[in-house]
Amino acid sequence: MRPVKTEPRTGKRSGRASAAERTPQRFAADTSAQRFDWRKAAYRRPILTMTLALVVVAGVTGIVAGGHISRVFWAAVRSSLASLSGTGFAVATVSISGNERTQVADIRKALSVQSGDSIFMTGPAEARARLLQLPWVSDAEVRRAFPDKVSVRLMEKRPFALWAEGKTLVVVERSGAPIIKAERRAYPKLPLLIGKGAPAAAASLLDGMASAKAIRARLVSIERVGERRWDLALSGGVTVKLPEQGWEAQIAELERMIVEKGILEKDIE
Repeated sequence: MRPVKTEPRTGKRSGRASAAERTPQRFAADTSAQRFDWRKAAYRRPILTMTLALVVVAGVTGIVAGGHISRVFWAAVRSSLASLSGTGFAVATVSISGNERTQVADIRKALSVQSGDSIFMTGPAEARARLLQLPWVSDAEVRRAFPDKVSVRLMEKRPFALWAEGKTLVVVERSGAPIIKAERRAYPKLPLLIGKGAPAAAASLLDGMASAKAIRARLVSIERVGERRWDLALSGGVTVKLPEQGWEAQIAELERMIVEKGILEKDIE
């Protein structure tokens, strides 16, 4: 057998490398050269990075704060809901209850719904909020009964007295909160309050006079004096000056004197 001499393989290779052998190396080199490391760039140029970030934040904030997104979104929603009115969901009936002093026209205006509108356009929460802006409305309930009915139930404020604020008369609640401006002839049975602080303090006095029918029948006005006590103006030009404390006993005694002794039928000062 003929011996074969072998030599160790060196790193050098003779001849040109094949295309298949060169391609991966060139691709790796090109990728490495073109890759951009944002983290290194941000580290090396912090001012530029912060500026770009502020521009983006300002742009987004401006769009949101300006309401552009919400306006476009809700316009699209309203358009879609309005299109449903032709599919059997158009408002045909609006029922209203509980309104004694609130006009139907004002209620319908606050509802902002017309016959034929899509029932989905009537948001109960939004409609209730608008109804609460009406002067006589204390509370309201708005419901949708699909496919075509909207019902409204109102709870109205109760007039308690009239308050003379300068030359203006105002109807007030029991709490003293004003309701609307009014004329005396429109509310002839309501007691007339005069003076600063009178509406807020009148409830206890009028409650104490509830059984004093003779006094109530002759009562012309009730004036708050110094925000401390009351003067009662009675028919015939009589003024009863109640004390700051213990006025309940004085009311009871005056009622007895009117009924039993007819004191107001005599010439008194």
